[in-house]
Amino acid sequence: MKQNTHISIFILISILLVSCTEEFTIETQTFENTLVVEGTITDEFKQQEIKLSRTYALEEEEQVFENNATVNVVDDLGNNYSFTQSNGNSYLSTIEFKAEYNRAYTLEITTNDGEQYSSTPSILPAASQIDNLYADLVNNESTGIGIQVFLDSNNDNNNAQYFRYEYEETYKVVAPYHSDYEAVLTNFVLDPNGDSVTFDTEFVLREQEEKTCFISKNNTEIIQTTTSNLNNNIIDRLPIRFITTNNSIIRDRYSILVKQYTQSLEAFTFYKTLSLFGNNESILSENQPGYIQSNITNKNTDKRVVGFFDVSSVSNKRIYFNYNDFDLVQPSYLYECDIRILDYSINMSCGLCSPPVNNNRSEIYRLLTTFKEFNYNYSIIEVPVNITGNWKIVSPECGDCTTVASNIQPDFWED
Repeated sequence: MKQNTHISIFILISILLVSCTEEFTIETQTFENTLVVEGTITDEFKQQEIKLSRTYALEEEEQVFENNATVNVVDDLGNNYSFTQSNGNSYLSTIEFKAEYNRAYTLEITTNDGEQYSSTPSILPAASQIDNLYADLVNNESTGIGIQVFLDSNNDNNNAQYFRYEYEETYKVVAPYHSDYEAVLTNFVLDPNGDSVTFDTEFVLREQEEKTCFISKNNTEIIQTTTSNLNNNIIDRLPIRFITTNNSIIRDRYSILVKQYTQSLEAFTFYKTLSLFGNNESILSENQPGYIQSNITNKNTDKRVVGFFDVSSVSNKRIYFNYNDFDLVQPSYLYECDIRILDYSINMSCGLCSPPVNNNRSEIYRLLTTFKEFNYNYSIIEVPVNITGNWKIVSPECGDCTTVASNIQPDFWED
């Protein structure tokens, strides 16, 4: 009898859940407007970067930037490196510099409303190099078959034991239905009766590269490891990035740049705790259920801060590979291609025609011109042999790679 009662309750709850179709909107009940700091300076000689933003409520969609702040990094010798807002939440140092050994660095921030923040002093950890970055075809129960990027690092200095990794992947995008020519349509005229369309057509060579483009993306997950619990200070076959064999990003050519940051124990602990809540981007940008202890404090009040100021030594390495390096079948293109064959023939709608036969001129004109302002029109696959016959056209991302990527080849790229 008790079992039947449980089943009845389950059925009742199921009916109630299914019948509740009204949309439920999540709203933040309590919200604290908190400064978000993402700051790592390194031993690379460059313009260093500090990112400042604000937490935002769950129902909000856009990140809130912290504008017009005064940002400085000061070392224990009194050297002051100032930063200016560059774009969005990014503040760049006004001069290039690098973190030096045996120096302690402090981040100081004054927000536009006068709030002052300061970090605890941080020093540069011992350097460590990436010895080997490579990709192998693997097959295991958790990931299945795919290409795994591994990293090796043999550390001579036992003071380097805590590591964080970032990567930027760049891949070539070759539009599969590209034509060197584009159709320029002008002087569109619609017959007053609405059953006849005319326009002038010219086929011209494309003025820019639209066949081969490139996409670059940074990782969002936190990747860390430590050798503090090992007998030797060696990182062996650390998995960095896994790519399934049918992933379109390896269709033409793929490259990955991996950066290894040597961290302090304090920084390692912060990011390890952060990873338990989710990825770096979401945690440092949205309203949180709780706060992770930061090394940055408000000088005047007990206002909390999200984020961390870190000083790290960096090593990086880049590799390239193609799908055929692993004897794989070429993956499909990134997008599904909509190919249309449309009739441009003379309009046969007339009194003697029953029923009238209409061509596709209006549709040709619409698809090839409507979204010109947004660079997202269909394009011809080939110049028609007979302009008044059938036109073969394809969706934007499959005929013009600039609709989805950049046609500027990165300086580092190698084919």
